[in-house]
Amino acid sequence: MRSLDEVMWETIRTLQSHGYSVEKIVYPEDPRRRSIDIVASRSGGSPLLVKVVEDAASLQPREFRELRGCSLLLDAASLVVADRDGDTELDYMVAHERSGVYVVNTEGLEAALDNSIYVVKRQGNYYMRINGERLREERTRKGYSLGDLASLLSVSRRSVYMYEQEEVDVSLSTALKLMEIFGEEVFKPIPILGEKPEPRRHMLVRHGSPHGDVGKALEAIARAGGDAVETKRIPPDVVARIGADKMLIVIERKRERRLEKRVYEAAKVASRVLARVIAITRRSGASGLEEYGAQVYRSLEEFASEVESGEPGEAHERPIGNSS
Repeated sequence: MRSLDEVMWETIRTLQSHGYSVEKIVYPEDPRRRSIDIVASRSGGSPLLVKVVEDAASLQPREFRELRGCSLLLDAASLVVADRDGDTELDYMVAHERSGVYVVNTEGLEAALDNSIYVVKRQGNYYMRINGERLREERTRKGYSLGDLASLLSVSRRSVYMYEQEEVDVSLSTALKLMEIFGEEVFKPIPILGEKPEPRRHMLVRHGSPHGDVGKALEAIARAGGDAVETKRIPPDVVARIGADKMLIVIERKRERRLEKRVYEAAKVASRVLARVIAITRRSGASGLEEYGAQVYRSLEEFASEVESGEPGEAHERPIGNSS
């Protein structure tokens, strides 16, 4: 059994071998308390937000939700890399889906980057993806009607129609029947790093008190017509988006000693997802935060006023720290 560090560095090496620039996130310091360990980007592709863990079953649903919420707001793909999922050793040919996030092992990451994963495990069942156009062509070529094929597969005509429209994935048992009739050509890989995200319904996810500083920031974003999630396990306190303006918001806590560290780590994320870093602090001499590309506000009221006025910001594109 490999250690967490071994899985981490194998993940980084795999990403780098496929042309990604990588930032390793180290806040919070305890990896068990982080939702994101790696942020990676490459020219012409979506950024990746990656959580690395030995056992995917050790992650709580809220961690998957936080990772997924951040990926939706930041136009990034989200992924968990692990060696196993509970009692199941992960197979490189199969991606497990949990709360909208795919889980693969390091060999599966290689396959995902090559777009060669054909099977997904979802809620305990296995599925494959149909090439609808090819299925329709092969069905017609063999002279089968929708009803004929439905009878052969023991499914409804509507199900066959939905397969050809690529509205649903097919169960593994049905996939094997299709393979016997038409061969492997009617299937296509599942682009787990390139799935189009569902439309963003208005997102305002809060875990803490609505009267706290985070709650006030969330409400300011909402009043400006934006979307936001409160985050507990990554450097910023809030990930937000108003139109195309993506923001990582770090709010100073009472008697906090790690503000600069959190801003620095948030800036590493921002450099890969093209977002702004917002630092809200009442302390004097905060120029050091600006050196990381952060926009500093002296109060939540100042930040809220600018956000609600619709003044645009600029995404932070300068690499921070030692990018790989």
